[in-house]
Amino acid sequence: MPARSRRSTVGVVDLARELGVSTATVSRALNGSPAVRPEVAERIRAHAESRGYVANRLARALSAHTSRAFVGFVIPYVDTPAYSAVAAECARLLSADGTQMILTITENDPERELRQLRELVASRIAGLVISPSTYALDETRRLLAELPVVELHRASGIEAPGVFSDDEQAMTESVLHLAALGHSRIAYLGTPEALSNGAVRLRGVRRGLELAGLDPAVPMRLVEPTRENGRDAAAELLAGDTTALLVGGGSLSVGAAAAARASGRRIPDELSLVVYGDPAWFALADPPLTTVQVEYAELARRAARLLLDSLDARHAGTPAPEPGPHLVTPRLRPAGSTGPPLHR
Repeated sequence: MPARSRRSTVGVVDLARELGVSTATVSRALNGSPAVRPEVAERIRAHAESRGYVANRLARALSAHTSRAFVGFVIPYVDTPAYSAVAAECARLLSADGTQMILTITENDPERELRQLRELVASRIAGLVISPSTYALDETRRLLAELPVVELHRASGIEAPGVFSDDEQAMTESVLHLAALGHSRIAYLGTPEALSNGAVRLRGVRRGLELAGLDPAVPMRLVEPTRENGRDAAAELLAGDTTALLVGGGSLSVGAAAAARASGRRIPDELSLVVYGDPAWFALADPPLTTVQVEYAELARRAARLLLDSLDARHAGTPAPEPGPHLVTPRLRPAGSTGPPLHR
């Protein structure tokens, strides 16, 4: 009888074989990881209960010391809405899966980015999520090609899955929104075209100007995405006769909002303002700011799932997730900071 009892003990491998899923998927479902679709997780838990499965805590503790337990998260900045929000959510999702995230901040410096990447590789991380610097080095791309990688916000041109905000249409709609209110003197503050997301947003702005029948040669500043750059560049643009300012970048929006307030112009009577990213305080501004709302939680969820799927594929020797963009669509949310221009 004791021998038969030992033989009938059900493990994760047994459950995975019986259900036709990977052992990693079974483990995640039993640990309550949000990376598993709810209907799949419920089916796994129900089957485990019917088979009398009891988790082996010792085996789980030992497995936590494998290199698969650590992944990198490489971003240019941490004090920006686009990165802080996604980093926090990715860390939560990966931790729920039993995977710990090592955060590094490159300050958008390609040399520093390469040094940090070498250190992560030397630490035997299993894979990483990265938002590459504006001018990533060839050696950085070579190292990235050797790992399971998911790109976030920015694309470096490597063959890897990436999660991006599909900003082109939202920026087009922003221009059309301002034009419909009667604005013809619209200025644009965005990030450089060398950044993949900067190029996408600028393409949307130009398309909007074309559809609205406006002069494409609008006042424009394309700068690295920091609050200080946003404040200074917006101040320059507001020194002209523009009646509306459209901002394409979360940190730039914070700086631009400060510059708009310092300019003394009344919003929206003397200046209409459209910002990007929708951090919580935008809704608390007076008036609330019209914004291109980005689904940061969804970006994080997709990035975490893609990385975990890539790790599973490498472990199982199966094809990795398809390279190319996985897009999350933002939306324009009109609020009190946009209105018809005053006739002077």
